[in-house]
Amino acid sequence: MAQIRRHQFKLVGGHPALDFINTVHDWTVSEPHDYLSEFVDAIRLGEAVGLLTRADNSRLRRRTPHGELRRLRELRALLKRIFQMRLSGEAPSTTNLDELSANLAEAARATRLTVATQPRRSLIPIRREITVEKAGDALLRLRIAEAAFALLVSDAMLRVKSCPACGWFFLDVSKNRSRRWCSMDACGAVVKARLYYRRLKERADR
Repeated sequence: MAQIRRHQFKLVGGHPALDFINTVHDWTVSEPHDYLSEFVDAIRLGEAVGLLTRADNSRLRRRTPHGELRRLRELRALLKRIFQMRLSGEAPSTTNLDELSANLAEAARATRLTVATQPRRSLIPIRREITVEKAGDALLRLRIAEAAFALLVSDAMLRVKSCPACGWFFLDVSKNRSRRWCSMDACGAVVKARLYYRRLKERADR
């Protein structure tokens, strides 16, 4: 039996939460293709962006989630609305903030504090962690919610942009903040090609 080839995620966002939002092929069209067709796709993404370890991946694959893929998609749409409003200079609605708050509250209930077993410094570090034992199937969703909130309230939010061609989000880490496209090889090249041929056509018409 031939092995099914899985979609290879394009991680151009520069942040786990942004790459999660970008799992819709093109936000600017009415019926965009969804790269999270199954729960296992979300698990693969979680490991790819560093929110899940291989051990987390293995444990989640053995579970049978009920409705968690739908909740992930709902969170993705919610984060898309909130980030888009922030970029537009608008305040997110109370409803949207309440929905994100509910995810963060759930994340808090699934959190425990741990200390490093072999500290390399004299001061033993304390780590805050959302564990699979407490979060269960919601592990990835809750870690995404926390990562997104951390970005929303950080100075890095000033560098978040949205690609004008596909609506994907990304962190512009260029020195002069001149990045415009999610990817120069994808949207940038396509838009430039369209402009080039449009100019050729205008010259020909004249």
